[in-house]
Amino acid sequence: MPDHRVPSEVRFRVRAPNSVPRRIRVIALTDDDAEVRRCAERAHADVQFVYATELAALLQTEGTAALNAWLGAPDLVVIAGREGDDAHAGAVAAKAYRSRGVTVSGVVGPSLESRKHAFTADLLRPHCTMLILPVGAGYLEGLLAALGA
Repeated sequence: MPDHRVPSEVRFRVRAPNSVPRRIRVIALTDDDAEVRRCAERAHADVQFVYATELAALLQTEGTAALNAWLGAPDLVVIAGREGDDAHAGAVAAKAYRSRGVTVSGVVGPSLESRKHAFTADLLRPHCTMLILPVGAGYLEGLLAALGA
């Protein structure tokens, strides 16, 4: 008998980690995202955590060589934030990664302020391979675990 309390999208979730480790880069849209901070404090294999503010500062002062060095060579990129976060640097990074054939997933949680509109997700949407809009906290940690990190 099916459990009707479980959301229908559960059937699409990855149930076991991938067998081959991936080089994953998590780009936090803000420096104060608690969920990203919790994930960064845990020891994740082959996961690098960076901030979009680093890229924004780099774009204002440096050239293409510095941008390429900052981007690195990950297999998968996750851009994490909340609605209302400034996603301009994240969108630049997503566009650059996609042009290199790298899979880019955006994870944009709900705003802490109920009046924020979907500007963050709207800015990332054209550049992400997949855009996830979780209704609560904890999605990023589950995603990294599913990826074998």
